[in-house]
Amino acid sequence: MEGKSGTDKKVRAKASLTWSMIGLLTLCWLLPLGMIAYIMFYVAAGKINSQTERTIVTSADNAIKICEMRMDAAVEASKNASYLPTIKESYGQYAADGNELELRRAVNTFLEQHYCYNDSFLYTSLFFTDEPEEQFFTAFRGSTSNAVYQASRRFEDKVMPRVMEIYPNLDTDVAIFGVEDGIYMVRNLMTSSYHPYAVLTMELNKEVVFGSLDSTWGYAGSAIYVDDVFLTGDNADVFRGISDVEAQLLGENNRQCRLMKQGEEYYAYSVRKPERHYIGYIIALDREMVIDETYVVKYISLVLILFMAPLVFIVFRFFRRKVTTPIGSLVQASHMIEEGHFGYQIKSNANSQEFEYLEDAFNRMSARLQYQIDKIYTEELALKDARIMALQSQINPHFLNNALEIINWEARIHENYTVSRMIENLSIMLEATMDRRHRRFVTLEEEMSYVEAYLFIISQRFGERLKVEKEVDEGLFQVKVPRLIIQPIIENAVEHGINGQARGRIVLRVFGEGDKLVVEVRNTGSLSGADEERIKELLADDFEPGEVGSASLGIRNVNRRIRIIYGEKYGLIVKNDKNGETVSRIVVKMQETNNRQEITNLTIP
Repeated sequence: MEGKSGTDKKVRAKASLTWSMIGLLTLCWLLPLGMIAYIMFYVAAGKINSQTERTIVTSADNAIKICEMRMDAAVEASKNASYLPTIKESYGQYAADGNELELRRAVNTFLEQHYCYNDSFLYTSLFFTDEPEEQFFTAFRGSTSNAVYQASRRFEDKVMPRVMEIYPNLDTDVAIFGVEDGIYMVRNLMTSSYHPYAVLTMELNKEVVFGSLDSTWGYAGSAIYVDDVFLTGDNADVFRGISDVEAQLLGENNRQCRLMKQGEEYYAYSVRKPERHYIGYIIALDREMVIDETYVVKYISLVLILFMAPLVFIVFRFFRRKVTTPIGSLVQASHMIEEGHFGYQIKSNANSQEFEYLEDAFNRMSARLQYQIDKIYTEELALKDARIMALQSQINPHFLNNALEIINWEARIHENYTVSRMIENLSIMLEATMDRRHRRFVTLEEEMSYVEAYLFIISQRFGERLKVEKEVDEGLFQVKVPRLIIQPIIENAVEHGINGQARGRIVLRVFGEGDKLVVEVRNTGSLSGADEERIKELLADDFEPGEVGSASLGIRNVNRRIRIIYGEKYGLIVKNDKNGETVSRIVVKMQETNNRQEITNLTIP
């Protein structure tokens, strides 16, 4: 019932936190957002669109009026060739005296005087109808020689054929047509009987005559039509789909400029009829600059973002106080537990019932964990000491008896200094076994001194029957290892590999493998199947020693001590190798060990 009550309380508190968040967002965001959206959509949008349309139409209409004035000026300039008598008189004089040179001089001089300095024309050409192959021309003074050459080539190749088609039916009118990206104007020079005797052709300077169109607000491109013929346009991509409404646009004489939307694009257009021809101006607009409903939404979004700034701050502060800070404390406390600081307590900083409950529960669990760890640690340390002391105490008696027997035998037979050395080595072994300082670990160098003492004593027993080889990495001498783990393995190799044989060999190798220290003892003679089963039983955790030999008890003790200290991954392995010899392999963790590290190597069940 208590757990259920706690759960119900937690759910109610969580629900209250959710409703407080909903109320906060509604009050600080939804209501202001709705009011702003209403104002922007129904009031500001209409005014902005109307003002934008007026601006576009006014700027486009002014630009088109300037184009009209410049076009009218160009047409009036073309009439000079007809109204002034210079060309007609020069041509009549030529017809009378045949002086072609004088004719060319007079015509060229007239063209230069009237059209060479007029920036509305890039190129002006005149030919007489009875000799159309003889061309008289002049170019705008500001044109480069290359531009003049290109214009003359284009005139001969592409413009002249069109002129020859147009002028016979032109009468006194002015024809305007386009070739590639150029706009040309054609006028006949008539005799008194209204027959054309010469044809004047002019290439209009689009940047001058129609350049004012790009002053339209939001300008993206333009196109010009005469009657229903497209003359020129720039940025043609903006006119996709406009051909569907060309007939509608050019079918009326609407001098007032209008705004039109075709698909996704916006256009300003006007159709003028100055004389006999309809001239249509279509200006494509940059829709990014034309404010419609889409752009109203953008403005609304911008305003909403500004209003959301204090909301974001409020929500951030709310979550920081109510959620982020308490969660951060829990995460930090979890890291402290992972690092081994059991019993760590969180200082209460929760502002909600949920996190207050979590902090209290965490503190209780942490304290309980500290209590359990302390209890287990104390029990395991006592057990470890008891096991190590019990295992070490089993090594001493049998070895001491054998050593004393050898010393006694040596003293009776030889009576020399060997006895002294044996006594010294026996002292070393006695010191190692008794361990008055109660050390768990010694350096590898000290451990090897125990091995050397044992080997000296045992060599006096076997003499030349025993050959010992050592391969020890002296760079590992300062690594600390459990005391008396190598000598029992050497003893086992002597007892089982040398006794009963005429000769025997023992190889001792000590080396490092990564973070492991490996001691390998190799002796002559191989294990039988029964021996392997017996060793497997000896090294098992649940084996009860009972009546076993000293050497067998020694290898069991070494294995048990290593596994107690370092864990299940380390210990002793005894097996046959492929050469028919017995190999005993000890693996311990290679590290500088002190009292604190001894504690951290405990395996806590």
